[in-house]
Amino acid sequence: MPRLPSSRRGTTQIALGVFVWTLFSCSGTKRYYLSEELRRREDNSFLSIAPGPWPDVPSVIEDVAHVPDDLVLSTLSSLMGLPGAADACDASTGRPRADATEYCVALYRTPRDWRVSWPVRSASGASKTCWPPFGGVDDADFGDDLPVFGYAHNHPCGTGASSQDLESWPRLKAGEEGWVLVAYAATPSGRLARDSRGEPIPAWGWLATGPRSAPRFYKWNQSGAVFRWTGRETGWTFQATCHPASSNILRRSGVMPKCTPDLIW
Repeated sequence: MPRLPSSRRGTTQIALGVFVWTLFSCSGTKRYYLSEELRRREDNSFLSIAPGPWPDVPSVIEDVAHVPDDLVLSTLSSLMGLPGAADACDASTGRPRADATEYCVALYRTPRDWRVSWPVRSASGASKTCWPPFGGVDDADFGDDLPVFGYAHNHPCGTGASSQDLESWPRLKAGEEGWVLVAYAATPSGRLARDSRGEPIPAWGWLATGPRSAPRFYKWNQSGAVFRWTGRETGWTFQATCHPASSNILRRSGVMPKCTPDLIW
């Protein structure tokens, strides 16, 4: 599998994502997995396991504690190139068209490099929500107990992150407590990824939204700090601090978070 040096420019990655979309959108090449195709941990429908790595996104060899920007940018650009992932709004209503599709991936680390899982979408109601592979990743080279550092997804109609998006963090097995959500990079078996000081490494969430010709990339952490990618010179620029707008976790899907200052995604 090709390797992406850390010096690769973000503009090149965006162009690559668009090129891949143009080249394969009309072919029979597999571009994603349906959630219904995936294996589950302990037969739990919530704990799907995504295959990895995604061939569209070159792995990155970089000895750092946090997900390299080169992998993030390549991932978000490639998500935007998938069928129905962008520019999928009805011009008259502003609502998603029938072909609008949301895809989720996991970003993870192997003993050798940084990789991303295959994208996953739902077979029904695809434009509304894709469920991240909370059961982890089954990597072709290193198995299915690798640390997941967070999830990325797209919004096909150019909207911002939802309240639910802000709380989509890795899951791990915590003994008799069962599966628990942690806002840190973790393996499904319960090991937290740690930095050189022995501190747990926070997980991140990422979003690709906007038109394919001018995409907007965001990321956020467990404290709700939201950043937007503004280019190589400035990197990730702080936008606002956001928190779920509803206290009812079942009602957070599609509900915009409360942000200070107000955030126009």
